[in-house]
Amino acid sequence: MQIKHQRCAHAQGSARVGSRASRVPAVVVRATASTATDKAQPDWTGDKLMSKVVNWMINTKPIFAVMKFGAKNAMKSTTLKAGIDWDGHVQKMQQTAELQQLCQEFSQQPHPGLQYPSYYTVPFHSYDDGNLNWQAAYEVEPASYAMALRTFKTETLTGEQAMLKLRKGINDEIQAYHAKHGVPAPSSIMDIGCSTGISSRWYQAAWPDADITGLDLSPYFLAVAELEERRRVAAEPSCKRITFVRGLAEATGYDDASWDMVVFSFIAHECPQAALAAFVREARRIVKRGGVVCFVDNNPRSKTIQNLPPVLFTLMKSTEPWSDEYYSFDLEEALRQGGFDRVVTTEADHRHRTVFGIAV
Repeated sequence: MQIKHQRCAHAQGSARVGSRASRVPAVVVRATASTATDKAQPDWTGDKLMSKVVNWMINTKPIFAVMKFGAKNAMKSTTLKAGIDWDGHVQKMQQTAELQQLCQEFSQQPHPGLQYPSYYTVPFHSYDDGNLNWQAAYEVEPASYAMALRTFKTETLTGEQAMLKLRKGINDEIQAYHAKHGVPAPSSIMDIGCSTGISSRWYQAAWPDADITGLDLSPYFLAVAELEERRRVAAEPSCKRITFVRGLAEATGYDDASWDMVVFSFIAHECPQAALAAFVREARRIVKRGGVVCFVDNNPRSKTIQNLPPVLFTLMKSTEPWSDEYYSFDLEEALRQGGFDRVVTTEADHRHRTVFGIAV
């Protein structure tokens, strides 16, 4: 199964910019039936005993090898039950010769002084090389289906339906935040940590007239993103093209105040706190005054995540080396201290949050 290219939609109407509100503390906007708790983070993260036990298991190589294998199999099993051929998709990607050339082109993009941060080169997501390999790039699409299906596992949904529900929930929260605070629909969007372009294409569907750039550090991921973008535009030539570039989230190289909206799509939980603080600083530098920053990621206060069975949270944590730092990081406070106002956290669904701020 292949994630369908998002169809072009009519442009969103722009609301007038309201007067700038005074700075207020972070607010958690809850759905009618809230899926969040008052506990800041799961017990299996941080310095808690349960977390230390899990970390010991992860740091014990023979045990970790079994955990890594189990984590991948759990994801593949989810897609198999939904009729998604994980291995078949990988095989098709392996036979796509164009990807090799695209990867080489992205690798050769000029980036003076570009080096991989140390946090980026550790094993994660069951790959010894992290995101710097073809296998990881090939498996992004089926893994994304698995994430969506597992988010809504109590419902009978196809992979496409689960993906639509997941992404629509995110886009609806972003649009609602703009509307509530009188911010016009963005005409330029930077999707940081775009991976293979799945998030970028969903943003393009929601804001079809916006200039969208997807930025990622992996030339393998970007090669797949560019390939899929060429296919999308060939199928619908009237769609506005998404640009993909290689770069660092904490040092994008773009001009000051050059973007209406900057979105970090599911990368915060993959990074240490020092990197997260740098992301906030870079976002404030490149977003326009009155523009929006948004972090889309796992919700530390999610009842679902906090109450995961030991087997599941152990497997999940085994593939995410920076979990302890992410779940204990006060992202809302970092945004307030970093020059953002009207900092708000909303629930995109029972597992994921959207954290917003407006540049002042």
